[in-house]
Formats: sequence, structure tokens, C-alpha cells
Amino acid sequence: MHYIKVRREPIGACNICGISGPLTWDHVPPKGGIELAPVHMKSIFQNLTGTFEGFKTLESQNGVKYRTICKPCNEKMGQKYDPVINSFALSVGRYLKTLLTLPTVINHTTKPAALIRGLLGHLIAAKVQHDEVIFDKQVAPLVFNESKSIPDNIHIFYWIFPYDFSCTLRDMAITQLTDPKKAIHFCHVIKYFPIGYLISDQPSYEGLDELTKYKNLKTQEETAIPIRLKPIRPSNWPEMVDDTRIIFGGQALSNSIFATRKPKKC
Repeated sequence: MHYIKVRREPIGACNICGISGPLTWDHVPPKGGIELAPVHMKSIFQNLTGTFEGFKTLESQNGVKYRTICKPCNEKMGQKYDPVINSFALSVGRYLKTLLTLPTVINHTTKPAALIRGLLGHLIAAKVQHDEVIFDKQVAPLVFNESKSIPDNIHIFYWIFPYDFSCTLRDMAITQLTDPKKAIHFCHVIKYFPIGYLISDQPSYEGLDELTKYKNLKTQEETAIPIRLKPIRPSNWPEMVDDTRIIFGGQALSNSIFATRKPKKC
């Protein structure tokens, strides 16, 4: 039986600051930018293969959350970064819901540096097992420390995601079989209506706009970034497996979650 893990013991080391103590629940995506409805959670392997035998399905009454970070770090995330992440999601969501005819590209004002560090913080929280992954060691110390620069090997890309489910994938490797120059790259994904984020070690990725080009701004500094309403990529992109690509990873990828809204009882 395979279990999706979203929590550790109540007492443990915080994924962000590393201090041992009581652990709290962190919502990924953060609450406020998405409706915290009851959800069914399944693993990436269930979603990709449609196989449910041998898997234990989990349910949550208020969205996907991980018990992995301490209360001080959770509160800092909620006060410093979540308002920016949520405002961005809600604003972009209005573009997708409007009946007005909009241009293909909209310049939207936000605080990109706060968005970057907040996304990295939630990505670090979305992992229940401790391991020696370099990414976690690089990112955890800089989430709240603006004096630490975002490493040059971390690139965050974003795209429109007009689908009614959320997905968080950790420590995934994608092999491009058709392009020797991109034989393998490592990445992480957070996607939920209306935006998908890809965190990659590649300096460019299939025409996506890069959020980390604004990484040297202050977290309170605003600027306009492009929102491209087209093209609409498939709901299972980029983790889709076909004749041109395969994905692989370890326990963190195995525990990665797809969450769909639980049907309401009639």
C-alpha cells in the first residue's frame, strides 16, 4: 500500500529555519488565493497512469497542506509573502473569467521578488522527508533573508493554468528524448488556477516567461510583468509522459500531490 505523506510528527525540524519544535500546517497553494474546499488527493503516479489499486486516497476538508514548518516561519510567510502571491493569483484569475476581449499579453503590476521568495518558501514546505538535496540547502536560508541572492541556477517560469485542480511536484527530473542539448533537467512545479510555476535549473524553458529575471528587486518593489493569455498548455504539462519525454524522481516525487475538488453531495 502506498501512502501519500503530507505530515511528519508534531515535533520536528522546520523545513525552512531548521529549528526543532512544534510543527504547523502550511497550505500549498497558500490560503487566500484559492478556495479551501474539500479535496481528494492522489499521487503523481495515480494521476499519470490512472492506477488506483494499491494506493491509499487521502482527503482534506480545507485544501492541501503540509505539517512541516514552525509557527514563526508560517506566520512570516503569511504576513510577508502570501498577500502578494494571493493578490497575483486573484488578479490573473479575473482576466481568465472576464467576458471582455483582452489582448494576448497583459502587463500586470506585482511585487516579483516577494512572489519569488514566497513560492520558494512554500515549495520547501511541500516536502515531508529530510534528505540531502542541494536545492533545499540553497533555498531554505534565503527565504526570509534578502541579503542572500537567489542562486543563478534557480529559474522560476510561469504560465496561464486555467484548470480546476492543484498540483505540487518536488524533485522531478525530466529527460527530453528528442533534444540532446536538453537531455535531462531537474525541476519542481506548483500549479493551480490561474497560474502554473516551474522552478528549474535551466535558464530558459519552452518559451515561458521567467519570474526570476526580477530577482534583484526588493521584496516591496513593484514592477509590471507580462501575462500571456495564449497559448493554453495542457493540464498535465510539463510532467506529461509521451514519446518525447520521461520523468523520474525519488520519494519526494512519489509523495507529490494532485488535488481535485471533492464533489458536493446532492
